[in-house]
Amino acid sequence: MKKLIVITMLVALVAMSGVAMAATATSSLNVSATVTKSCRVTGTTAISFGNYDPTDTSNVDAAGDFTFQCTKNTNYSLYITGTRQMTDGSNNLGFEIYSDAGRSTVYPAALAGAITGTSANNSPDTKNLYGRISAGQDVPTGSYSRSLTVTVEY
Repeated sequence: MKKLIVITMLVALVAMSGVAMAATATSSLNVSATVTKSCRVTGTTAISFGNYDPTDTSNVDAAGDFTFQCTKNTNYSLYITGTRQMTDGSNNLGFEIYSDAGRSTVYPAALAGAITGTSANNSPDTKNLYGRISAGQDVPTGSYSRSLTVTVEY
């Protein structure tokens, strides 16, 4: 019985000592980050003209697009570099890319004359591209292609 009383008192003493030492200490923790300007092209949809008949008097039109995103409030310039001629290896088939469906404004091929803007937010932005092969080009049969480079300068 004496042992039981001693053990009970020890348990009570240990429990009370934990309550008596319930103090706190605090300190500030600083957190920081630097957000940098950034842009990236996130996707492209090819301009596929299909069949072209050089004896037809009609232009051949097709469309594609590209998607890019920039950090909010970032100024950017858009242009597409590369020769505006497809090749089959030895022959060239000319085409042009426009920024409007009416095909009146040629999409710039260099920074000089680039399309400029400022990103309103971090969301993706898609720009439509309108291609045209002019009628009546004197080319032989073949499979023509060209790879261009979409550029977002910021």
